[in-house]
Amino acid sequence: MLLRAFLIVLLATLAACAQDDPSLHVAPRPPTPDARSAAMENFGRPSSPLGAFNHSIPLYATSHGKHYMVDIQLGYDSNSSTAQTARLIVDTGSGDIVIFGSVECSKDSSEYNHAIGGLSCYNYQKSKSFKFNVEGLGQRVNHECQYDQPGHPGAYCKEALLIDGYKAEAMCELAWEDVQLKDLSSSSSSGFLPIRTDICIVNDTSTDLYKLRYWNNTQGTLGLFYHVCDPGQGESKCETPFPPLLSSWPSWMPRIFSLDLNDPKEDSWMHLGAPAGGWGDLQWSETQPIAILSSSSYNLRYAFHSLEIFHLQLCGVDLFDNISSHWTAMVDTGAACLSLPQELFDMVVSWTPALNCGPELVPRFDFTDCANSACTESKNLTICYLREGMKEEDLPVLSFRMSEDGPLLFLPLASLMINDRPSGKPRVCLNPADSIAMYRTEQIKDLLYFPKISFGTLALRNLFTSFDMRAMSVGMKNKMTFDSTTYAEIGVCSKPVTCRGAQTFYAPMNTCVDPDCEQFYFHELDQDTKTCRLNNSFLISCIVVLLSFTMAEVALSEIYETLSRKLMRNYASSM
Repeated sequence: MLLRAFLIVLLATLAACAQDDPSLHVAPRPPTPDARSAAMENFGRPSSPLGAFNHSIPLYATSHGKHYMVDIQLGYDSNSSTAQTARLIVDTGSGDIVIFGSVECSKDSSEYNHAIGGLSCYNYQKSKSFKFNVEGLGQRVNHECQYDQPGHPGAYCKEALLIDGYKAEAMCELAWEDVQLKDLSSSSSSGFLPIRTDICIVNDTSTDLYKLRYWNNTQGTLGLFYHVCDPGQGESKCETPFPPLLSSWPSWMPRIFSLDLNDPKEDSWMHLGAPAGGWGDLQWSETQPIAILSSSSYNLRYAFHSLEIFHLQLCGVDLFDNISSHWTAMVDTGAACLSLPQELFDMVVSWTPALNCGPELVPRFDFTDCANSACTESKNLTICYLREGMKEEDLPVLSFRMSEDGPLLFLPLASLMINDRPSGKPRVCLNPADSIAMYRTEQIKDLLYFPKISFGTLALRNLFTSFDMRAMSVGMKNKMTFDSTTYAEIGVCSKPVTCRGAQTFYAPMNTCVDPDCEQFYFHELDQDTKTCRLNNSFLISCIVVLLSFTMAEVALSEIYETLSRKLMRNYASSM
């Protein structure tokens, strides 16, 4: 009887397991695919412009349209000195002023050129205000410097940048010079004074030209991120977060600059101060309390122009779903592309059938990090082209917010089209950055290296962008706005995949997730039906146990009968 009771309990347990089998549950159905036009007209409309600013300075687009430059004045005019003009990339992602000197510009090269816009390269011998910075004081982020090098009177430093996945590298010498935005040097711009600051002049001919490709058709870089070191002061005097050129503004003027970046065929501007009619519908990010970063490696404090963005959406899908309510982004005008952490990049590609992304590396054109310790190989870039038969009108529109319930800001992926590859084939300037998983695995806690979303110049063409240096805040407004109820239908989006069995639909990746059968005792995934089933080994074990108990019960019954007969015979014989 005890064995029968045990068998009943065992069978009841198996029945309960079957009832808890998730394969019996109804899986959520993916959303019904929207009817999306393959070449839907872009129905964006211009938004209201802001009024006149305190001062506006023209910007000049490079020939390929990736970067925007501003003219700065170096030195001053006198009987023995000549003021010179250099056209530098406006770079909110770095903090140095890098200038190509006359020695570098004298190279005979048809492929690389720095004498642009009728401007000769900077010649420090013509400036009385120039002085080599032998001690290396006041440097921004130059951290690889050598001193007392033969033939180099100034501190000899490596300027290395990472832009859109590839690298730029130049050797330069630190020096002091009087610097001012060229447009502010006239008498009509009273109150704007030149400031003496450190620059890094490239007069070295030893660097391979392809490593300087980033600066081709420019004369250097004007770094505009935050830093807290006054020019010429040691670490103890690091106080102001303003780049040097902003420190020279009149005291009454707001420490705000704005960038209006447009197609190279149109005018682009750097605006200083505030608009006369107020900021209108421009949205400001919250002050970034973690903006000033301290790098333990370099012992320098600096910060990117960062902001938090909410609800990054594409094709009506929130890409932050199940990841975070918001994500840290930065504005880097030294770069051109929209860079996304690897996981977010994969999500965009999964919803955009027009994209065809893959590894690519052109030797002596692409300068990237080493792929192995011996540096015999270089890392590939990920380059996105339009898929065969697709057009840029087939690219959808990204949207995001700068607060949980803020208005939508729009970034049409078509604005990321650029023709800058040696093949001459246009591409979509969309890059994968470091993986979120790598950050978690390697325990990189320095906020400097946290995988951010990065807005390059092409990503900003539909976004008027302002930088409040006192509040450490970034402001953005749409140039072209879209109907919030229908913009998700622009371009071509992938159809949601169809899930099977107990799979669940994960919208950000447009994929189906298998059920976690390990949460249930003695279950495994059936690859054919995508449902959870009882583990085969468990079923075999149950059968073996049942057979064993059955045989044991039969044997015990037989022994019981035998003993009973024997006892009855013994009892009968004793009578």
